Amino acid sequence: MAVLLVVTEHPSHLTPAAIERYEEVRRRVAAVAGIAVERVHYEDARDLSGAEAVVLSGSHAPWAAHDPAVLERLGEEVRAFDGPVLGICAGLQLQALFAGGSVRHAAAPVAAGYRPIEVIDGGGLLAGLPARAQVYQHHTDEIAELPEGFSVLARSEECAIEAVAAPARRWWGTQFHPEPASREHPDGERVLRNFFELAGVRAR
Repeated sequence: MAVLLVVTEHPSHLTPAAIERYEEVRRRVAAVAGIAVERVHYEDARDLSGAEAVVLSGSHAPWAAHDPAVLERLGEEVRAFDGPVLGICAGLQLQALFAGGSVRHAAAPVAAGYRPIEVIDGGGLLAGLPARAQVYQHHTDEIAELPEGFSVLARSEECAIEAVAAPARRWWGTQFHPEPASREHPDGERVLRNFFELAGVRAR
């Protein structure tokens, strides 16, 4: 079994450079998970039941560009999957939409870069992070209404919902991007490791 990285990017934005970026995300996730990670575009994601865990990637395209019917089919697949799911940026927003919440355009889109978040719940997904962690941000949309059963784990000055957990569903998500990490900025990698520990996937 392998972890499945579902790329949620609109096909029109999948330039060669973008494809390489998502491949780099796959490599980074695999390095943390310690097992194989396969990449699939969301339009081709069918029957997720064979995956050890599912990671929903970020996306640069506006939601209005996506076919609502295709997103709903993806939602059916994700809701039917009984394993752990991590949503990253747009992936988190999809989790909220799939569970009955809503998404809006951020009043002040966040410029790309490492920025602080305030950790509200320091267990589970955010275990081991300082109260004020530094993570990579790059988003123009955010969750407007959190679905029932979801709790907020972190927030920031720019965004009230930076990380969530829905334990009954085995869903976790971050508005920030945990996959970019470095020696100077290790907090994102810690989040990925925590997810795979919660998922029961053996991390290195």
